[in-house]
Amino acid sequence: MKEESVELGNYLKEKFGQSVSFSYVDVQSEEMKNYPEISAILKQVRLPLTVINGEPKLHGGLSLSRIEKAMSEFLPKVDSSKG
Repeated sequence: MKEESVELGNYLKEKFGQSVSFSYVDVQSEEMKNYPEISAILKQVRLPLTVINGEPKLHGGLSLSRIEKAMSEFLPKVDSSKG
């Protein structure tokens, strides 16, 4: 799951530019202490959980099209033909 998530993050960074910050967090790791709001809802969602701007948005799978659509509500696409 981590590899698939990282690939997705790289794709989103390419599509939306430097305004995208991506991180994969194992819910069983100590790093979850940094996300108390997310820890509080883990029993109510199916993993994987996609969080955008600190808000849980999608759960139960990694759908490129659904995540891209959710991201496009916040960020403009980068025109890769420039430069």
